[in-house]
Amino acid sequence: MPADPPRRWRQRLGAALLSLAVSAALAEIVVRARVGVPMSERLPILMMRANPTRGWEMVPSLEHYTYQHRVHVNALGLRGQELAEKRANELRVLVLGDSLVYGQGVADDETLPVALEQSLARRVPSRPWTVVNAGHRAYDTAQEVALLEELGERIRPDAVVLCWYWNDIHERNIALTFQHLEGQGELAFDTGDRVEGLDRLCWQAKQLVRRSALFMWLHDVLGSKGEPLTAEYVEKAMQRLGRYLERFRAACERLHCTPYFVVVPDPSTLVAPGETQPIADGAARLAASRGLPAIELRPALLPLYEQSGRLPILPYDGHYIPAANRAMGEYLAERVLALGLGQGDE
Repeated sequence: MPADPPRRWRQRLGAALLSLAVSAALAEIVVRARVGVPMSERLPILMMRANPTRGWEMVPSLEHYTYQHRVHVNALGLRGQELAEKRANELRVLVLGDSLVYGQGVADDETLPVALEQSLARRVPSRPWTVVNAGHRAYDTAQEVALLEELGERIRPDAVVLCWYWNDIHERNIALTFQHLEGQGELAFDTGDRVEGLDRLCWQAKQLVRRSALFMWLHDVLGSKGEPLTAEYVEKAMQRLGRYLERFRAACERLHCTPYFVVVPDPSTLVAPGETQPIADGAARLAASRGLPAIELRPALLPLYEQSGRLPILPYDGHYIPAANRAMGEYLAERVLALGLGQGDE
């Protein structure tokens, strides 16, 4: 006897669902092989609090995770170990920047500042070196200069490296950010809450979805690319940058330290210059016109890309892998030493 209509529909639906599940599983395998395995996050995550000159800051003396790597935040609210009293003959370098300097997704000893310190110590072993990681996730140039003005005298740097990334042309309103966060205490940076109760359950559910390489790939491919940058928008951003560079240079003069302006490349420019490379070149020219040594790190990463044929970034994240941070640290050490850092009286 032929199957009744409801049964036929159930069979067809079951076959379609099975086919869809098999296809999704195969797609998951292919994406994992070609792009990589998604990195899982764990608690506690980065905690922030209001700061009047920077909008927000990392909560001092509190550990958190960046994916599976534990991060130590010292008493200054900076990533890394506690800053000791400055030693005789010590050369201290302060590195300002965003999440690329902070080291999103990598361990404490795999960041760009650590790579810079190791390279400087290897090249000039006669001097003790300390490189301070002042990178903060999502900071822009105004916040980085404000950090220097706030903490510079406590850190006592001999040189300050201001790392600039093309998306620094976008900036937040620091005063409004501070007003929003003031009085709320300590909040999770990624969620804007305390990751408790229902908020914690929602965060855990999100992590389950993030384990799928297929979902993460589709999210990146289908995600909004934003509106094209207009010449007027970029010009206004460069005008602001010029003002921040004047503040940066003035702060370094007060601290009697040497300033450096460093352009961290957009990973996509390793494949082709695209829209962001002219912006980066313009920022470097602007810094040079202000009398600041300007160093572009793109040449440091090109060999990594050419050798592997893959961008040296974390899968589904976009931040640089440890090997890229080491390459940039080596390149930067070579350039700042060539510009005279460490050649003063010992």
